[in-house]
Amino acid sequence: MRICLYTETALPVLGGQEMVVDALAREFLELGHEPVVLAPAPRRIPAEDQQLPYPVVRHPRFVSTRHFMEWYKHWLQRAHRQRHFDLLHCHSIYPCGYLAMLCEGQLGIPTVITSHGGDVHVEGRRLSKPGFPVRYGRSIAAADALIAISKFTHDGYLRLCPSARNIVSIPNGVDLEPFAHDESRPAGLDPQVQSGEYFLFIGRLHPRKGVDVLLDAMSHIPVQQRSRLVIAGDGDQRASLEAQCARLGLAKHVSFLGSARGAAKVWLLQNALFTVTPSRTWEAFGLVVLESYAAGRGVIATTLPGMMDLIEPGRTGLLVPPEAPTALANAIMALLANPAKTRQFGDRARELAQDFSWRSIASRHVQLYNQVAAAPATFRRAA
Repeated sequence: MRICLYTETALPVLGGQEMVVDALAREFLELGHEPVVLAPAPRRIPAEDQQLPYPVVRHPRFVSTRHFMEWYKHWLQRAHRQRHFDLLHCHSIYPCGYLAMLCEGQLGIPTVITSHGGDVHVEGRRLSKPGFPVRYGRSIAAADALIAISKFTHDGYLRLCPSARNIVSIPNGVDLEPFAHDESRPAGLDPQVQSGEYFLFIGRLHPRKGVDVLLDAMSHIPVQQRSRLVIAGDGDQRASLEAQCARLGLAKHVSFLGSARGAAKVWLLQNALFTVTPSRTWEAFGLVVLESYAAGRGVIATTLPGMMDLIEPGRTGLLVPPEAPTALANAIMALLANPAKTRQFGDRARELAQDFSWRSIASRHVQLYNQVAAAPATFRRAA
């Protein structure tokens, strides 16, 4: 099957959506299909597409996502004429799904849309602009299938288009291979960070991620009961978080490591007691939860849809309300005080991670593609 993965952002930009598209393309190749990634040219960094194992077709960056959209549909049509796709998988409702809808009747192939969360969030920047909710609704209604990576995106489709049909739940996956062996300790790592003597936050330092709530929770834990908190991540909030840490008298118990990727990230996950994801507003999908599971570590998270979809309370971790530092502190102390239970959470988490291997997730995508290709078209007409 010739599959076009159409996304408004792709490698070498690093982020969740980019990594999902890359992982699916690689797995489709391994499964004997012919994936092609269609994406705008990246800003300010070289594309380096020739280093990828699958072809990438680029079109000019979007000058505006409000105006001139009709012009961009010609790049999608041209790519189809040259590659003869069997299916178009858009990795956003807008602009990619909208452009597929604008090509109604010209492509003659089924269209699938995956929202990665930002485009269905009620406070999304585009959705607040006049006319955009209508464009989103039309795009959703025109798709042959909608992939919901979580309850958050499932509900988002229905909020934007109550008549949305054929919503199929397929979560994102995780690369299990890096976690299949014990990683070596990274060179130059803070010597205060010792295996089995810390719990971990890993992610972007942004207000939405709730690291300030985690620091408040840390201050509620008596000094004699504290373990080290390791914060692996960077972002605009780092300076204010370090200042908060000093103000709360936590500097001796908290390590800010900056961004951690690759082998360093794997080591940190494998050697943590457990991880904490204290997000305060929304999470479309908790990739860090799956990575923690793959490393055999339980997770404390907040009661948000993207987290609740993955965590089995009392089996793989604990859930607490967002913006609740006292409840979060109690959950942390409960795991620190019960190493046997914490290990049980990790063992169950590692088992559960097997269901989220990218090979399994990609196979579920292909099954859906075959179903929509065989079903009567919802809006397709002969090209």
